[in-house]
Amino acid sequence: MTSKKNTIISNLSDVFSDDVDHSESHVGSRLRQMIRSAERSVTPPFPKQVQIETTNICNHSCAFCAYTLMERPKRHIDRALFERIVRETYDLGAREVGLFAGAEPLTCRWLDEYIAFCRETGFEYIYISTNGALGDTEKFRKIVDAGLSSIKFSVNGGDRETYRDVHGRDDFDKVIENIRFLSRYRQENDIKLWLGVSFVGMPHTDGTFQNLVDLIGDDVDEVLYYEASNQSGQMPNLPDPPYRDCHLPFNKAHFSLEGYIKVCCNDYENILAVEDIKEIAIAEAWHSERFQNIRQLHLDDTLDGTLCGSCIRSCKTPARPLNEALMPQQTRKRDRS
Repeated sequence: MTSKKNTIISNLSDVFSDDVDHSESHVGSRLRQMIRSAERSVTPPFPKQVQIETTNICNHSCAFCAYTLMERPKRHIDRALFERIVRETYDLGAREVGLFAGAEPLTCRWLDEYIAFCRETGFEYIYISTNGALGDTEKFRKIVDAGLSSIKFSVNGGDRETYRDVHGRDDFDKVIENIRFLSRYRQENDIKLWLGVSFVGMPHTDGTFQNLVDLIGDDVDEVLYYEASNQSGQMPNLPDPPYRDCHLPFNKAHFSLEGYIKVCCNDYENILAVEDIKEIAIAEAWHSERFQNIRQLHLDDTLDGTLCGSCIRSCKTPARPLNEALMPQQTRKRDRS
């Protein structure tokens, strides 16, 4: 795969191979560092990186995404809860924060204010992933000027027809223009912002990847390809992810909009929700008995019956919630029937 300028073209599967040089890939080098830095114990130190679900609303219905099956009520995070998570995790040592989790962060009308709050608190690296279809130039100016460090556009088709087939919306041209606008805006204003594009590939879309590279290769820092996978076991018709071990329970803290600390952001029904931080301190939740138990299952490779097992071990036993009280009521009723 080629582009006209020195844009990095990378494959996520290669990130998990020791035989490939990842040093040029922003995403690859960051992910490799996360994997290598994980202290694989039941009580690891509080992580440097956290991810907060600002909203679970999305304007697209991507064919590979488990969002289309979600039963949780759709809403935004409470501002006071958000600010508490930001302050408390910063005090515990976190310095990087992602403001999204499986949905579309631009549906949150206060995203620029949340970015600014994280920056004012002291967070050094603030990032989002977006389909990029909702924002106009003013929206993108606001989130960049607020202090965003990194933005990745998810563009999962290399032409208008393929994009519409995958995303369920005819937004291809608008998204390409938004990418080009951001590229110009950061250059004209000398703004340090990493700008990337990811492409989730499937057999019927892979042939359009190079066309996407040709369209935006001059405008972005990296174009990242990765094969559609089983969405943490929630899309069993798709392949397993390209890794067998997961670092997330050990060195990344995820928070749902309800205020639950979770093992993984890619969990649409809170099956991997561990504790309600409205009831206990975040530091206590990170080392709670439930969190220690799921880490021990990872260490012992006994993940059958967990969503983690469905994800990285192809386990067929239905996933049990880590804390049933934190699952949506309608999901609990369905699973009991």
